[in-house]
Amino acid sequence: MAFQAAIFRWMSPFKKKQPSAHDVFVGNWKPTKNDTLAKRVPGFGATMNLLYADLTCGQGDIDPMNNIISHYQYYLDLMGVGREEAGTHEELTCAEQELFNPPAPAYSTT
Repeated sequence: MAFQAAIFRWMSPFKKKQPSAHDVFVGNWKPTKNDTLAKRVPGFGATMNLLYADLTCGQGDIDPMNNIISHYQYYLDLMGVGREEAGTHEELTCAEQELFNPPAPAYSTT
């Protein structure tokens, strides 16, 4: 069940008119003008943006985001894929990207 849930999340867009993480990762997604203005570019960073949103993205170079990038590069090394194949810093990071799925505003009773 956990594997099925993970594959479903990887292959399915979170919202209509959004790419799936898979489509971004394999290069099927082409950013719109709004995506470009939001600093969302094809690459690993946009994949993190879809999967982890405000936990890692749009907050500058924070440790959680850098740890994920580091692990990604580690596995590229294990597979014998050069780090240069991973893309530029802009493609790897989501530090300055606006979120695909911003969190809902907190409900206030005051």
